[in-house]
Amino acid sequence: MTKIISIVLITSIIGVINAQTTGKVGINTKTPEKELSVNGTMKTSGMFFKDPIEKLGSSENYTFIIKSPVPENKITAYNDSFVPNSPAPINLIQYKITCDPSDKDWVNQYDTKINSDKFLVVISSFGFTQPVRTNSPDWVTPVPQIFAYYNNGTWKVKADYQGFAPAPTLPAGVWTLNLLVFDRSYAKEINRTQGMGASTTGAATTSLLQ
Repeated sequence: MTKIISIVLITSIIGVINAQTTGKVGINTKTPEKELSVNGTMKTSGMFFKDPIEKLGSSENYTFIIKSPVPENKITAYNDSFVPNSPAPINLIQYKITCDPSDKDWVNQYDTKINSDKFLVVISSFGFTQPVRTNSPDWVTPVPQIFAYYNNGTWKVKADYQGFAPAPTLPAGVWTLNLLVFDRSYAKEINRTQGMGASTTGAATTSLLQ
């Protein structure tokens, strides 16, 4: 009985692990790319990296492996060459939005369709193609109102020079909005409202990040 079990185990291992004459071993693959290539999932109680970590060759791909903190404890592997349309932990998205010709500088609401439950959006920079002015004879510097907010499950953006507009002879302006989009598994959103009372100075009760 012992001999039969041994033969079955050896046969099973040979069927799963393919040792190559090149010194490479593959599990569930007949063409291992490295000394050990695993085509499937792996569970281990500990993992050690070579010190120093080797640099990737010019023909080798890279992969981010990131673990989020508790309570998610989510581990994500990201490789742009394997899944080119998949989101990275941090993404940069640029929108160029042409305004309504009747207003020329107002984007009241633009729905990015970015899932607000999965991602956190921050407007990192912006640009506008047309100069703005006011009908007042006084010299006034316009200040844009630009922000991102989420509503009904998606992120929206707003952009406007409130109280100002390009000259009637100019075409409608174009906003360029650069958005940083973070995976919520690796980003924390903290909202705190605090009144200043009768003073112009104030301080948080405690640090929100320590």
